[in-house]
Amino acid sequence: MKKSANKVSEENVRPQFVTQAFKVIMGSSEKSSDRTQEPAIDSSNGLESGIDLMTLIQLPATRLKQTVTFYVEVLGLTLSHPERSIERNTFVETIPRIGPGLHLLETPDSEFRHLHGTANDKLEEFLAFYAKSLVHLHQRLLQAGAEIVKEPSDGYMSFFDPEGNLIGAYERTDPGINDRFESNITGFRHIQMYAADPVSTAAFFERALGFETAKSDENAIDMAVNSGEENQPMIRLVHADDPANPQPMHWSLDGLPKHALELHSKNIRALKERVLANGGDVKENLEFNGCGGYLKLYTPDGHYIWVNQDRRYCGY
Repeated sequence: MKKSANKVSEENVRPQFVTQAFKVIMGSSEKSSDRTQEPAIDSSNGLESGIDLMTLIQLPATRLKQTVTFYVEVLGLTLSHPERSIERNTFVETIPRIGPGLHLLETPDSEFRHLHGTANDKLEEFLAFYAKSLVHLHQRLLQAGAEIVKEPSDGYMSFFDPEGNLIGAYERTDPGINDRFESNITGFRHIQMYAADPVSTAAFFERALGFETAKSDENAIDMAVNSGEENQPMIRLVHADDPANPQPMHWSLDGLPKHALELHSKNIRALKERVLANGGDVKENLEFNGCGGYLKLYTPDGHYIWVNQDRRYCGY
């Protein structure tokens, strides 16, 4: 009998072999014959280099099984790979998946940190979901004993997950997209990034990464993927309370920086040049493996982001 993707079973927490692809995602430094650095191929494949979609949002977890259970059995997301054991990482997604998935990575207490912070003199979430019904979500959270930070009002609420991550939720009233989902959660609305100067950071996202400004006001600038892909979240740029030390949108895992956001480009070699020309930084070589290519960049504010180039566009 096929295992349910909407419930975490004991089989999901048995030890298993972690494939090289997962080791790459988890930031392992272990070498493998299928991984190469800067292979000697043409500097550009001729394809557009701008970001065309967000592929993954990641969160650290110190109690992985409990946290995965919360996202699946309380929020109603589904295990992306119910046949796989929960060992060091787990992928969850909406039903069906339209837009990026969520990747939860086991992180020791010594390296764990929350990705939310303060902006505009108040605590604000790192990520926010869309939901069909905040009433339903609120009831599920209360039944699970979750801490509600802001009660549902004007189409918004917020709460803490079991790790203490502050999560926002916005009610989505568009039946054209709501009717396509079985899950109450219908995707990510935005992730929040702190910037010393949101205007200059927005310019970097436009010129270097190909984003477009979706909305701008005195509190935030919302940046959107400029590709026409469905159900893509925005990156919400807010002014850091301490501009000299914007809170990084990444954490450490096994002593290495671990990104909270993964994007996609068909041409990471050309994208790397755009990043460097517009004030970003690249401290690691391009990496090519069984999952495709990876560009690992820092924004001018020091946020660490990975950009994947699917192997379809890698020429191998």
